[in-house]
Amino acid sequence: MPEVLSPTHDEAAQRLDRLADRLRVVGPRLAARQGVEAAQLVAQVRAGLQRMADLTAEADGEPRRELPVLKAHALADQALVLGNDLLRGGDRSDLFRVRAVEAIVAVHALV
Repeated sequence: MPEVLSPTHDEAAQRLDRLADRLRVVGPRLAARQGVEAAQLVAQVRAGLQRMADLTAEADGEPRRELPVLKAHALADQALVLGNDLLRGGDRSDLFRVRAVEAIVAVHALV
């Protein structure tokens, strides 16, 4: 994974937008494909999205919750909601923002 140097909120939001754009293309394709490879990729993307949700819960002092399993074509919307939750608020530290962007980049690297 490439090193991420203390991104600004805008840079982090741009990375999130790029992830959502990519998932809008890849999600429907994965939904149309059958087989182990497609299912494994969707599972990896969902695990990355769960990591984003877990980071948000940790930052907010909330318990971690299992994400609902959505169809592959809805992964972009799920990523946007989770990513915006992850990046919201001014109380996030630089270290947290780096971890947030690393989580977003990790999901993007899958697709």
